[in-house]
Amino acid sequence: MRHLSLIALALLLGAGFGYAQQNTTAADTPEPSKQSSAKKINPPRLLNQVNAIFPYEARQRRINGCCLILLTVDVKGMPQEIKLVRCSDPSFEKNSLSAIAKYRFNPATTKDGAPVSVKINVDIAYWMEGNTSPAMPVLYAFGSPPGITSAAPDADGVYPLTESCTPPIMTKFSDNGYGSAAFVSLKGNGACDIVLTMSTKGKATDPKVTRCDRPELEKPAIESLLKSQYTPGMVNGKAVPMRASVHLEYGGDAKP
Repeated sequence: MRHLSLIALALLLGAGFGYAQQNTTAADTPEPSKQSSAKKINPPRLLNQVNAIFPYEARQRRINGCCLILLTVDVKGMPQEIKLVRCSDPSFEKNSLSAIAKYRFNPATTKDGAPVSVKINVDIAYWMEGNTSPAMPVLYAFGSPPGITSAAPDADGVYPLTESCTPPIMTKFSDNGYGSAAFVSLKGNGACDIVLTMSTKGKATDPKVTRCDRPELEKPAIESLLKSQYTPGMVNGKAVPMRASVHLEYGGDAKP
């Protein structure tokens, strides 16, 4: 089975009393050795546009939402191996899977026109005017920066977060695109680990990404953390500038 590096199919479909915006994109980036062959594949083309019906329960609760679906488009253009990756609320799951099962495609083809199976993902966003969108369940945890061997402050008086310190506290998370980017990540829960310096006034500066599930998560994760609000870390009951690693992820159990 081949994986595509780029597929760009987008739909804006009616969905009951609201609408569902559905974006179909590549499921994975090919291995470097497969890049040349992947570029020669023509992506599948959607033939049958199926409305994802806005669920009755979601209408009653007046909530919007989104779901991420992974599937294989086979050599006949049929959806196979349909898998629900995640939904912002369980009420959207059934209708999303039902809509995807009815999709029909012209299959992906090689340069010489031979049909091939490919994996793609579909992001379905349910929206109804006047409804609220549940807050993205973004979790965080503070930990020690990598490579720390001493609890002593550096030459600038910045302490590393260690067991002898009271860690900073995030009092308000300002989501600048991280939640939605992590939601559509197919690898894990869109986790990122970013080292920050917290001032005695709780201002975050000097970000350094040490790990992200996907490269496109790095920028929104940094911007979200820099604009969030914190109480400073403390040593012996006194606020001090502190260097700490922040672990972010969508849902799950956030542990550094």
